[in-house]
Amino acid sequence: EVLAGEEFDMIFDTMNQAPEMGTLLKKGGKIISISGTPTTEAIAKMIGAEPSMMVRMFMFMSRNRAAEKVAASAGGTWEYIFMHPNGSDLADIAAAIDKKDGIQAFIDTEASSLDDFQTAIDKLWSGRAKGKCVIKVCS
Repeated sequence: EVLAGEEFDMIFDTMNQAPEMGTLLKKGGKIISISGTPTTEAIAKMIGAEPSMMVRMFMFMSRNRAAEKVAASAGGTWEYIFMHPNGSDLADIAAAIDKKDGIQAFIDTEASSLDDFQTAIDKLWSGRAKGKCVIKVCS
C-alpha cells in the first residue's frame, strides 16, 4: 500500500511475494524471483541440461501460477533465477554503489543508538517506511 500507484520496469522478489507485486509492474515489465519454487527453465539453465521427466512433472505441478498470472495480467512476465554470487559480480555491484549517480539507499529513519531502537522498529512496522530503517550500533 505504501507504493500504491507506482509502476516499475522490473521487480526483484526476494521473499516469494511475486503474486502481490503485479499492480506495481509496468506493461512489458518483468518480475524476477529468487525464492519459492523454481521453474523448469531455471533448473535447466542451472544444470546445463533438461531435467528428468519426473522433475519436470513435479515442477509443473508446483510452479508459481499466481506469479505468472499476475505478471501476465499486467502485460509483463515472471521468471525464477538461481543466485550465484561471485567476486566479479559483487565487485560490479560495489562499483555501482560507489558511483556518484549509482545505486543509492534511502534512509527513512535512523535510531542514533541501540537505546533508541524502538524509533526505527515503530517506523518499520507501521508500513509507512519509504526507505531503510537503520539502528546505529556503534559510533
